[in-house]
Amino acid sequence: MKNLKSFESFNYIDETDLTTEALSNLQKEYRTYFQFLLACFDVTSPSKLSDAKKSEFFDIVKKYWVKGKGTTKDLEKIKEDLIKDGNCKE
Repeated sequence: MKNLKSFESFNYIDETDLTTEALSNLQKEYRTYFQFLLACFDVTSPSKLSDAKKSEFFDIVKKYWVKGKGTTKDLEKIKEDLIKDGNCKE
């Protein structure tokens, strides 16, 4: 059983291994979109949100992202919507 890794080492992702060249344009767009939404909620990770806010966060992620296509609006328009709905800080 010495080939088994610990959960921590298996679950660990070295961000330096994720070069931007290895990511598709759609993956880069999603990463930017996700970071943008985290900034709107004023957190660095969804785990920092309460259960209710976390659910709301992921509902918003789904609302403005179409799998395989990207965001439904540009980020400025999304931010306007979120500010109007009280889900984003200015």
